Amino acid sequence: MMIVPWLHVISPPMQKVDEVIRIAIEIADYADFIHLRQKEWPAKRLWEVVESCKNYGIPTQKWIINDRCDVAAAVQAKGVQLAYHSLPCKMVRRIYPQLTVGVSVHNEAEAALAKQDGADYLLFGHVFDTSSKPGIPERGLAGLQACREVVDVPIIAIGGIKPENIVDVVAAGGSGVAVMSGIWNAESPGVAARIFREALLSSVHAK
Repeated sequence: MMIVPWLHVISPPMQKVDEVIRIAIEIADYADFIHLRQKEWPAKRLWEVVESCKNYGIPTQKWIINDRCDVAAAVQAKGVQLAYHSLPCKMVRRIYPQLTVGVSVHNEAEAALAKQDGADYLLFGHVFDTSSKPGIPERGLAGLQACREVVDVPIIAIGGIKPENIVDVVAAGGSGVAVMSGIWNAESPGVAARIFREALLSSVHAK
């Protein structure tokens, strides 16, 4: 059976509620998961967005909530994405066993530790140069390959991902890609998400 790599779409900071809902509706058919990454929002606002999107046919299992394990559990989201400032992965695993837990990593040592602590998948980056990380060198496909050599859990590549470099990302061991501005800030987010989905499908045929 052909397994198409995952497409994670991440909401940028400083978004209005109605914009998040509108774009989520546009991209829902193409994204495997939508990350709600509004660090500046209170818990209730995060909850309200997921609840509102249910009325438009977006299942709660389509969502991954950044950092807020309590909100992820309350809305019955697919999971939670943990960063360096978040609760430890092994604690989240123990308290919220129903959640899929992703951990952001930047090198193979962090990847190995996250796997050891029970991460279900890793978010590795930034792979390519990206305007969201000015002045920080890209970690490249070699960094992605190094992580793949030490863990067997899915690795989602983030940072400078474009449809034209997805084949290389998958060849280097990526189990999928995470995209923020390339979809969210596109003139038509739905069209952009479809193009990324088609590129992921093509990457499977290119193997």
